[in-house]
Amino acid sequence: MSDRLLDVKDLRTSFFTHVGEVKAIRGVDLHIDKGEALGIVGESGSGKSVTSMSVMRLLQKPGKIIGGEILFDGEDLMNKTEKEMQGIRGNDISMIFQDPMTSLNPVYKIGDQIMEAIIKHQNLSKSEAREKAIEMLKLVGIPSPESRIDNYPHEFSGGMRQRAMIAMALSCEPQLLIADEPTTALDVTIQAQILELMNDLRDRLGTSIILITHDLGVVADVCSRIIVMYGGLIMEEGSVDDIFYRPKHPYTLGLIKSIPKISEKENKERLYPIPGSPPDLLNPPKGCPFAARCDYAMKICMQQMPEYTHVSDKHRAACWLLHPDAPKVEGVNSDIKGEKNNG
Repeated sequence: MSDRLLDVKDLRTSFFTHVGEVKAIRGVDLHIDKGEALGIVGESGSGKSVTSMSVMRLLQKPGKIIGGEILFDGEDLMNKTEKEMQGIRGNDISMIFQDPMTSLNPVYKIGDQIMEAIIKHQNLSKSEAREKAIEMLKLVGIPSPESRIDNYPHEFSGGMRQRAMIAMALSCEPQLLIADEPTTALDVTIQAQILELMNDLRDRLGTSIILITHDLGVVADVCSRIIVMYGGLIMEEGSVDDIFYRPKHPYTLGLIKSIPKISEKENKERLYPIPGSPPDLLNPPKGCPFAARCDYAMKICMQQMPEYTHVSDKHRAACWLLHPDAPKVEGVNSDIKGEKNNG
């Protein structure tokens, strides 16, 4: 029996606006195994959230998936009807959205919103669904869940609303949980509690997790593998150690350099900002989308997108600097001299 839970192949998603086609996702391949935690990082506009919304088939007009396969447990979600997808969402695949205040309906009690999914997917009575909802609120650390279940969203703090969203997402024990910026706008103490909770739930329930964030520090605490996205493409993919200690793409290196250092020895260093702005995906560049902002860009970078170089079985990057004839750059390609390029 295969351990592969989700396999996305050559995903392409565009938004057809009055000014033209915005090519938000331009050929993404990714996968996640059962019980695995995958991190997707990158700047705003890199395609992280659009990828997750495409997997859930939740894109609203003018967004449209224009190509690719989304295989979930061996079945292509692209061939599912909307009614079939409604049976999968919340049951087999759940999602924690970026802003819990706008994702929760302000006029319905927290408990009613959690119970709705339980009743729909698990065919439980209202009283049984209420008991399950209380159990889920307790699981995510909501104090006094028996009374809190009857509160409205505005009566919860930001951290508690996020926990309620997680409780709702996990109420039917999905095989895959997609968490889109689950710690945004939360203070650091609550962030740590949410990340600890996600680790605990993965261990206890065996749930696979896709964690989407712009914060590399967050994925380091939860994930075993990281995908770095930019300009609607995957720039680099590897294990946590590969990305943090052996980055091969200048964009990944720039993200790591922009993380504040807290050690006494390093706290006098200036933060490294990545100059420039993300590319305009109405007219995406012919070559590497990061070339205009890259300190090491060559002429070919502007003209042609590189193939992936497989540094190891689980580590790949799309950068011309990894070509055998490219000049050596310290910290990017200077330590892989002589390795075979699989382009």
